[in-house]
Amino acid sequence: MNDKDLLDGLRYRLTEIKTTEGILHISELRPSGKEFLTLYSEVTSHKAHIKEVPLFLYDDLFFISNDLVHFTSFLFLLKPFINDPTKEAGTYFQNWYDARYLAYASILRSSVYNFWDRIGDLLHCFFATGLADDKVYIGRVLNNFPKEYKNSANFQKINDIYNNHVHSLISERNEDAHNQLTATTHYFKMILGREDEQMELMQIKLRLPDIFKEQISFAYEGVQDALLLIAESCADILEHAPHDETK
Repeated sequence: MNDKDLLDGLRYRLTEIKTTEGILHISELRPSGKEFLTLYSEVTSHKAHIKEVPLFLYDDLFFISNDLVHFTSFLFLLKPFINDPTKEAGTYFQNWYDARYLAYASILRSSVYNFWDRIGDLLHCFFATGLADDKVYIGRVLNNFPKEYKNSANFQKINDIYNNHVHSLISERNEDAHNQLTATTHYFKMILGREDEQMELMQIKLRLPDIFKEQISFAYEGVQDALLLIAESCADILEHAPHDETK
């Protein structure tokens, strides 16, 4: 078997896992029976934007979705072979599968962060947040959102998903990116922690594929709700726009 055969076999197996686990790529979404790109194009082409929507924004969402799907499927593949230090007599001689598993989890945290960052960019194009372009992050966008839309069901759904289901994971990403790698944190907690702490940490580790599978769903809900919120605001603008009575 040559390298290409090996890689093709891996790609086929990851596709099998994706299908079995029901993991969707953003291009497979069908909001209101439409392709996601159709909804995205209809909404973002509206002239009510306060700044131009970057041409690359959909492509960013597409490519980040590639990473979310690929690495989450990979976690499911690796999970049966990772270390369980709670069964290794107080040692932790990390194997290859475990190392890849934790490394890909770090990549996924960054991918989740990147996806939500693009949702913030999208909202910032249509709503006056008062933020400078280089200060736009999803948390700041939500905190500085125009008051007249904070009672919108679409805004409240985005805000709820982000604050109750995503924010803590992004905090882990920030720790991983700026202070200490996930793998390093996990290693020292496993070596130095009490038995109950080790058991809890191992349970979280085993749940990582399902955690990121759920995060993919949250990300897609977030971007679809963002588009619905933008469409809602555009309808409001049209409703209150001055009409030419001579026509």
